[in-house]
Amino acid sequence: MKKMTLMLGLALTSISINAQTHQHAHESPSDPNFCGSSIEQNRLFAENPAFAFQDSIDQAQFQLDYENYLDSWSPDDRSLYVIPVVVHVVHLGGAENISDEQIFESIVRLNEDFNNENSDLGLTIPEFEGIIGLPNIEFRLATKDPAGNCHSGITRTYSSTTYDTGMSGGGHPIVEAVEDEQGNWPQNKYMNIFVCIDPNGNAGYTYRPANWYPAGRMYASIFMRHDYMGSIGTSSIGRVHTLSHESGHWLNLAHPWGNSNTPTDPANCGTDDGVADTPNTIGWNNCSNVYGETCGSLDNVQNIMDYSYCSTMFTEGQAARMQTALLGTAGQRYKLSTPANLAATGTDGPGDICEAKFSANYRSVCAGTTINFNDESYHAVTGWSWTFPGGSPASSTSENPVITYNTPGIYSVSLVASNGGSSESITAENYIIVLPSTGTTIPYSEGFESFTDFPDNNRFILDNEANDVTWELNTTVSHSGSKCISLDNYNVTNQSKDGLMSGTIDLSGVDPDDAIVFNFKYAYRRQTADDDEWIRFYISKDCGATWALRKNIHGDDLGPEISGSPFTPATEWDWYQVNITNIYADYFVPNFRYKIEFESDNGNNIYLDDINLYAASTADVNEIEFGESISVYPNPIANESTISFFTPQTEAYSIVLYNALGAQVKTIFIGDLQGGEHLIRWDASDLAKGVYILKIESQGQMQTIKVIKE
Repeated sequence: MKKMTLMLGLALTSISINAQTHQHAHESPSDPNFCGSSIEQNRLFAENPAFAFQDSIDQAQFQLDYENYLDSWSPDDRSLYVIPVVVHVVHLGGAENISDEQIFESIVRLNEDFNNENSDLGLTIPEFEGIIGLPNIEFRLATKDPAGNCHSGITRTYSSTTYDTGMSGGGHPIVEAVEDEQGNWPQNKYMNIFVCIDPNGNAGYTYRPANWYPAGRMYASIFMRHDYMGSIGTSSIGRVHTLSHESGHWLNLAHPWGNSNTPTDPANCGTDDGVADTPNTIGWNNCSNVYGETCGSLDNVQNIMDYSYCSTMFTEGQAARMQTALLGTAGQRYKLSTPANLAATGTDGPGDICEAKFSANYRSVCAGTTINFNDESYHAVTGWSWTFPGGSPASSTSENPVITYNTPGIYSVSLVASNGGSSESITAENYIIVLPSTGTTIPYSEGFESFTDFPDNNRFILDNEANDVTWELNTTVSHSGSKCISLDNYNVTNQSKDGLMSGTIDLSGVDPDDAIVFNFKYAYRRQTADDDEWIRFYISKDCGATWALRKNIHGDDLGPEISGSPFTPATEWDWYQVNITNIYADYFVPNFRYKIEFESDNGNNIYLDDINLYAASTADVNEIEFGESISVYPNPIANESTISFFTPQTEAYSIVLYNALGAQVKTIFIGDLQGGEHLIRWDASDLAKGVYILKIESQGQMQTIKVIKE
């Protein structure tokens, strides 16, 4: 074990342990606009008058086309229109990365609404049953990409643009982030649906057919909050018609009261949606009265384009208007359902089998654990042949087999998917990692000196959410010895998380009344004062099936110093020690694991070294002599102030004051201090009013305290 001296102790732990919620947590705003289509469109037109002018021309032409279409159209017409669809999931690895199952279900629900197959259609009140419209539109996930290659119709992009800021000028950041990763899926070939954490404060929005946006790009897509897609997964049954509502806008339907986002406004009686059989209404934001009258006649409260949340139907006039949009030149919607485009996008049939693919609920487990495998091959798969080296059973013909692994090791998985006429295969090497159910004994120490390749998928396993830069072995710097691990995080802006997960460690022999000592060293500096990057420390008592957060370190606490260039530690003073004090007896199990996770935010490089875990009763005396906490008085400080703290033994110390931006403003003390109580008085008369950070360091340990000068 690489020994260290704990200078200021657990009470002087190097970083504040307050658990805080990251401002970029995977959460959507609690109260979104139900629909932001009119909001986003009006905002964009205010910024770009030329767009508004072109839209006015397009809408005037559309109205003529609609009236001509009504002259020849009958509500009993049954011309089926097929629209190729691609769903782009933009995520940060959280719940917003919705499952394929939720996407499939949302498309099923969408098709039900557009083909009068929705289960709640029968709840439509009798007064409107006679004008229920049949759009007769089928939305199919594409089976070919723009180059004609086999595709699932779903893309997934790891990007912080999942907090969508909407279109501005000639660009749309969330669209461009997907284009960078997945290429351009032209909106005159596909209806693109973007799923994200927050579509600019809305449950969903889109833009109506128009020629102010380029038909060959993806700007006029539908943008959906993940928990409003369908009715399962992160969504709920009350939101089942939201995607249908936005698809109605995409096909040039307005809200029943017109193009605004102000339902219940009495002034809405004077506006209209351009459809003759939708009665004028002020609009509804609840379902309190399906027989409501707000503008002198019975409202169509159950219309899918209203906000009532008891939607059941489109009207005949709305169905005709949407079909007009699919035949019109605005946005080149007419190209979507042509036979040539259906063939090009693979939506003229079920699609050929073209890729074998699978997933598993766990990738690293302890011996004796059962893993659920799920086939994700496409398309039209009817047969499966699995091979599981090291698993029991070792083979399977089930679609979604359940396999038990009893022997530690690293195993591949193979699948042959077929449809009776053709087949595709895949072998995933090193796919399943099986760890010993009883781990390595303590005392445990890791300085990375014995590694030549990292990770080894035994002592350490990496969790790289964004599949980009991650932890790697570093042989040029270290806190002690000649190696450490580092993350090349300079200028990484996507808020990606990179986890370092341990193998199993046996804590079952630790006395329940004993304490666990866990510490590690890190070196880090922020790139700017605004960076808010995080270290999170987790532990597991079930071999990593679940993880419990035990420490958060971020912002000023993670690193008060700032370096505008890529950071490399140069001295021992660049290293800080983290002490974990809350590993309790219920975690004294034979398959204990820990995880150190770093979250990026446009910051700088970080380095880890000297990880130690042992029972307190086995430690040397200099490792358990803990001091009392630092204090500064008075605080707010006067012209003269006093720092009080305790040191367990003689060591070299530095006491430095930083301003709120992380810049050093005063060196208060540098030198040796003997063990014992210390009172250091210092002159603060030259300080300007403001907030400061006082930092005491010794042998890689750091304690900070906030002080105020009034």
